[in-house]
Amino acid sequence: MDKEMMKKKTETRRKIKAMKEELTEEQIREYSHKIAWKIINSDYYKSADVIYPYIAYNQEVLTDEIIEDAFKNGKKVAAPRVCGDHMEFHYITDLEHFELSEFNIPEPPATAEVAKAPRVLVIMPGVAFDPNLNRIGYGGGFYDKYLANHPDVLFTKVAITYDFQIVDELPTEPHDHKVDMVVTPTRVLTLPE
Repeated sequence: MDKEMMKKKTETRRKIKAMKEELTEEQIREYSHKIAWKIINSDYYKSADVIYPYIAYNQEVLTDEIIEDAFKNGKKVAAPRVCGDHMEFHYITDLEHFELSEFNIPEPPATAEVAKAPRVLVIMPGVAFDPNLNRIGYGGGFYDKYLANHPDVLFTKVAITYDFQIVDELPTEPHDHKVDMVVTPTRVLTLPE
C-alpha cells in the first residue's frame, strides 16, 4: 500500500473513532434498533438459514437484537473468533457464553463448533464505507482474509453502520472486499442493478 493511501485510511479511522466516541449509550441503542428492524424485516434476512454477525464492542452498532431474533426463528448463528492472524466463525446458541479476546472483544469459546455452511448472511462491522460499497475495517484485514479463504461459500455481505461512517470515497486495494449492502439508521445503500 502506498504511503498516501495508508495516510488516508489512518486519518479516516481517526476521524470516525472520534465521532463514535461522542455517541451516548442511548443513541447507540436507538440507532442499533432502527438498523436491526431494517435487517429483520428484509427478504435477505428472512430467507437466510445461517447468519454470521459480529459481536459489538466499543461503540459499534449493536447486533444483540438481530441475534436474538435469529435464535427465536431457528436460524443458525455463528460469531467470529480471532486466532493469530486469521478469524473463524463458531456457532453460538446464546449471548452468555463468551470469552474476552486479547483486544477485549467478546468471542465464542475455542471449543465451540467451527461454522460451515454453503450460503451465509454475514453482518459485518467496519470503520467507514462509501456509496460504491467499499469498506475499510480496523486494519487487521480479518474479514478480507476470511472471505478470500472461503471461495466456496456464497456470502451475502451486509454492513451495518452509523450514518456518519459513510464517506464520499475510500481508498481501496485489490484485496479489499466490497460489501453487497450498507444499512444505516436512515438508509440502505446498494449498487444499482
